[in-house]
Amino acid sequence: MNQKTHLIIPMLTSVYLLIIFLTDTSFRGYWTDFFIAVVFVTYNLKKALNSKKVKGSLSLIHRFVSILPAILVYSVLAAYILNPFSWNVFKMKCFYNQEVNGRLFNAYFKPVGANSGGEGIFWITESPKYFPLIETQKYYDSAVLWDFSVQEWEGETVDQNEIVKRYIEQEITDR
Repeated sequence: MNQKTHLIIPMLTSVYLLIIFLTDTSFRGYWTDFFIAVVFVTYNLKKALNSKKVKGSLSLIHRFVSILPAILVYSVLAAYILNPFSWNVFKMKCFYNQEVNGRLFNAYFKPVGANSGGEGIFWITESPKYFPLIETQKYYDSAVLWDFSVQEWEGETVDQNEIVKRYIEQEITDR
């Protein structure tokens, strides 16, 4: 490999992180972007700190483009682990592949507790039908009044998938 090819993966990682942080587009699933980011920045950091092949000014660029995203990702990880209010994400409920009017949607519900003014945070994303590996956020409610993790309501079994489909119809497709 020549010296310039050592910069390709760190640059792609930086572009990937910019897309994740600055747009509503991500890979499908809540944890997917996080795991991909950690794997890429760890790989880049290891290559940058152990690289003997890159010399001169490219070495500084290579280290900068590798270390800065690693600091960002690991800082977000540390803040997330140290903040006890973020631990509710482990109770998150996901609804994948909800097809409504020929369009493919995913929905996520994260309970937040009693102080939020609702039962939790709810958002809906849409995936392209022919490339369902990515998704774009279409709807977000930080204080939804329905708890998507309950199994029954007033003694009757609740079909949460039907409720999610109604939300999608009301908030996205009917608008």
